[in-house]
Amino acid sequence: MRNQNTIKKQITFKGKGLHSGRIGHLTLKPAPEDTGLVFVYKDNHQRHFIPYTPENVVDTRNNISISNGKVVIRTVEHLVAALYGQRIDNCLIESDMNEIPIMDGSALEFVAGLEETEAVEQAKEREELRIINPVWVTSEDKFIVALPYNGLKLSYTISFPNSPIGTQTFNLDFSSESFQKKIAGARTFGFIEDLDYYRKHGLVLGGDFDNVHVFSKKENRSLNSPRYDDEPVRHKVLDLLGGIAMLNFDIKAFIISYKGGHTLDTMFAQRVMSTISGVQKVGGVYSYGTDTNYYYMLADILDLEKFPS
Repeated sequence: MRNQNTIKKQITFKGKGLHSGRIGHLTLKPAPEDTGLVFVYKDNHQRHFIPYTPENVVDTRNNISISNGKVVIRTVEHLVAALYGQRIDNCLIESDMNEIPIMDGSALEFVAGLEETEAVEQAKEREELRIINPVWVTSEDKFIVALPYNGLKLSYTISFPNSPIGTQTFNLDFSSESFQKKIAGARTFGFIEDLDYYRKHGLVLGGDFDNVHVFSKKENRSLNSPRYDDEPVRHKVLDLLGGIAMLNFDIKAFIISYKGGHTLDTMFAQRVMSTISGVQKVGGVYSYGTDTNYYYMLADILDLEKFPS
């Protein structure tokens, strides 16, 4: 186990919302132990508090939106992924608009800001959940499953047939270092052919070639330069970590996602939370299930690339 962390001093970001297109400001502030990640929407002279927890998610269509029943904040996933990647457990996130700025479409600028302000270790330990028996969620042909693993390992496969993206798989042994190097810079992506549909429905009004990795199905290519050969699947790993950040504890597991997304990521976080009520906690550590060598072996040898696309 490790100790909880917050940030040393506050830091402010400015940018536009991917879906709203509005310009807004975002300020991250230090928070006491056991606060978790709490969004604060400043509406005139009133402040609305929304903890980032599975039960506060109200929309997963093209983003993760959270609400306290009075106000909604949209597109939170890249920021919380950055906080999770940098091991920032307690933070107040103040916003003057109801959408988190998209910045460059990845978590890179948030990570740079967090590196500048630095993390501060707190006295209290961070709670931990160890997966012993599998935990999973499914939807049609999509699934996320967590298997026993002594650490956090992620394997993600996406499949976009008849497109320049195709099928991609990426594996990550999670650490702050691997997150920064391999995941943080992966941008959100989409197809130019879908743009009219999205904008007719009030989405992606702030999207452009500076904050979206754009593909064309018709031309069968990327329309702006990729940062990685497999940038789309890496971005999906970023989104998955944004979902895992809803859990106010560290999770030890081998998590496999096949054609997942914001909805399945949220379902998975909800499913994990539902296991907590039935497990025993010893010294800040939850253990779900019964230890079996079979599942440890399965976690080590499972090769997702052999799965059908």
